[in-house]
Amino acid sequence: MADKDTSKPLTVITGASRGLGRALAEHFLSKGYLVAGCSRSNEGALTHSDYHHAAVDIRDEAAVTAWARALRRQFGGVDVVIANAGLARSALYLSVTPGNVFDDFLRVNFAGVFFTLREMSKLMLRRPNARIITISSTMVPLSQEGTSVYSATKAAVQQMTKVLAKELAPQGITCNVIAPAMMETDASQELAKEGDWKDRMLALQTIPRVIGLDEVCHAADYLVSPMAASVTGQVIYLGLAD
Repeated sequence: MADKDTSKPLTVITGASRGLGRALAEHFLSKGYLVAGCSRSNEGALTHSDYHHAAVDIRDEAAVTAWARALRRQFGGVDVVIANAGLARSALYLSVTPGNVFDDFLRVNFAGVFFTLREMSKLMLRRPNARIITISSTMVPLSQEGTSVYSATKAAVQQMTKVLAKELAPQGITCNVIAPAMMETDASQELAKEGDWKDRMLALQTIPRVIGLDEVCHAADYLVSPMAASVTGQVIYLGLAD
């Protein structure tokens, strides 16, 4: 594959083959960015002259490190990182065992984000106005039944992002969280199969409607813009007044 045009800013997005990740990738491509996305396979990868896809399991530390090294060789550095990949699944606390939901959520929702941010932030140190965005959920403040492990991992991501905001501020890197309420994704469609789950969740939101993927993209737009140069360590909830 030919080298990409490195004169354009590079956005790295995990979980970019579907759902919110794909919407974010398409959005940043439309804004003139290069986009490097990953998912566990090449299935469903975008086809675009400015898009570079890698099959990476973010649970695998060595795989994330190798991906970051490949990006350094090809692009030199990274301007924006959006840690989007994650699992969403309902499981009552007493049904959770180390072999199912517990391990999956820890490895994808927390460890995968940790590995991604650690390796990609190294590629951002010499980039002006670099931005990190993590994706969380309104399930953290809502503390709903069936989300004990999911909410705990998303809360950990939020806290990690706030700490990174302080650690990386001297390098000019801002770190923020976007936490949407219910969106129309594969994960929400799975959860919606559980009886009246969708209606109950919408009733808990301050704005009781499904949040559009485009709304999340526009929130990301703001956070990567020069107007948000002094915004860091913040959690932006969409659809919920915390």
